[in-house]
Amino acid sequence: MTSLWPTTKPLFGDEVVLRSIDWLENFPWRNETIIKKEKDKYRICLQAKDFSPEEITVKTVDGFIIVEGKHEEKKDEDGYISRHFVRRYALPEGCRPESVESRLSSDGILSITAPRKPVSRRDTVIPVSHESNAKSKL
Repeated sequence: MTSLWPTTKPLFGDEVVLRSIDWLENFPWRNETIIKKEKDKYRICLQAKDFSPEEITVKTVDGFIIVEGKHEEKKDEDGYISRHFVRRYALPEGCRPESVESRLSSDGILSITAPRKPVSRRDTVIPVSHESNAKSKL
């Protein structure tokens, strides 16, 4: 039987756990996503190196940013593979859906940015108009 981790001594306890964590951290389909909620903008960065800009769609629907990447079966060094992912992020308060922008860098990082407008929470005085000669109709 071939071991997943080449070693000269048997692995026990914490050593196995630590090595398995390292292995999982580098799993090929694990997506790295960074979400930054700043005062003036909301930003999502995610790994999309296996997709071209034509294979990625970013849209806003009902207060969410929806990101989808899909490509049909392609040949790679090990055989054939097809990929598909869908991610959904709640659009924070103060971000308008029509202001969302996305950009795919040359190294495969998809950045989605939504500018934030501060939400005004002040009192509003509503004037009451007065009709002097008209009879009240209740």
